[in-house]
Amino acid sequence: MKRSVDLDEELEAQVDQTSTLIREKPSVVIRLAVRAGLPVVANRFQSPRPEGYFADAYKDDARAKIEDAAGAALKQVPER
Repeated sequence: MKRSVDLDEELEAQVDQTSTLIREKPSVVIRLAVRAGLPVVANRFQSPRPEGYFADAYKDDARAKIEDAAGAALKQVPER
């Protein structure tokens, strides 16, 4: 499906800059941006989960203690 999109000058400059950076065509950059951004846009219009929706996931205290202990034992360093 082909569509045309009107871009303002600032957005056009950003698309050009990004296409140069990742060495892809502007159409690919726009397609990637739409794919990455559509879930964010859709999420803004979804109703919030009801109170206690994830409560079942946090009932197991023994498992939570084991996971917390395992996480504390790992030495964490920033990735570079």
